[in-house]
Amino acid sequence: MEGFEVRHPGTLVDALTMQGGYTTRTRARKAIKNGAVKVQGNVVRIPSTAVEPGMNVTHDRGRRTVRSASSSGEEGSRRTKFERQEPKFTKSTKPPFDVVFEDDNFLAYIKPSGWIVAAPNPNVRTAYSNMKNWLEYQNRGNHDLHFVNKIMKDVSGICLIAKNRVWREHLQENWNDFRQGIYILVEGHLPPDDQLECKEEDGEPVQVQYRTMRATQKHTLLKVDAPMEAVHLIMPSLRREGCIIIGKGKTAPDPLKREGVHMFALEVTGPKGEEIMIKSRVPREFLGLMKGGDVPKPGKRRNAEVKFGKADRGKHKLKPRIKHSKNTSNSTTTTTDIDSVKES
Repeated sequence: MEGFEVRHPGTLVDALTMQGGYTTRTRARKAIKNGAVKVQGNVVRIPSTAVEPGMNVTHDRGRRTVRSASSSGEEGSRRTKFERQEPKFTKSTKPPFDVVFEDDNFLAYIKPSGWIVAAPNPNVRTAYSNMKNWLEYQNRGNHDLHFVNKIMKDVSGICLIAKNRVWREHLQENWNDFRQGIYILVEGHLPPDDQLECKEEDGEPVQVQYRTMRATQKHTLLKVDAPMEAVHLIMPSLRREGCIIIGKGKTAPDPLKREGVHMFALEVTGPKGEEIMIKSRVPREFLGLMKGGDVPKPGKRRNAEVKFGKADRGKHKLKPRIKHSKNTSNSTTTTTDIDSVKES
């Protein structure tokens, strides 16, 4: 069961649409009529029921009711069932995915390639639903969970789950101000530790620094100072260098059966200015493809550096499509895991 406290006067269906996570009024209305919604602890089946600020609403987006008719023609009985079969967890169960950071306000885990982060259909099993189920078993206080960011199915990387609404709103509203680092695996070669000449969405030129982590005769692993949402802005520059991101696009080489993109770093600033550094390791399949490669030495061109959790915080470019004002307050940095090439 999920729940929230009503913030604005109106109808129950409006409250569910605005605060309950329902993407459409139709979904919210069906949930109410199916008895999946309670107001102040009582089941309410009328969508137009008036609600006031301060009222507690609980609901179950994974539930639906079905009617089955008996062969004798008697009236079918109603029962509740969950179509989504989640694995059963205990407190001693390991998390379904690698956890790279956790505190009282949010958790960061690594979504593997091949998993959808979240879906509007509650019957679809997702990375978030798996992690949410596990978190609820670990602590009864984990009852107000929210996914924060989404990444595409065929990529991997850091995903966040907020443990309360205050942090969910803060993380989502300021997401585009948080610095990200991504690993990009390409077919082809680039000058070691250099920069790419790219363009912002508005056409403004921008230089994106990268490090060449490892190279084989055919592939190169890059550490890039750019957000996951800006990969499409980097692709033209890579193509000009004769490089193609593996698995991205119908004509791209696809030796790993996934896209060669992984978000490995995220610098978060909290509501009170606290700074949190989150990092993950290089995906195992990336290391497998790069086995036997070497680390190219930078030439005399630019010798670019891509460091996270260092003094260059906040100087990154190539922002996503939506921009917000920056929060520049400082505090102690919490660091999780590795900045070097290690196997996950």
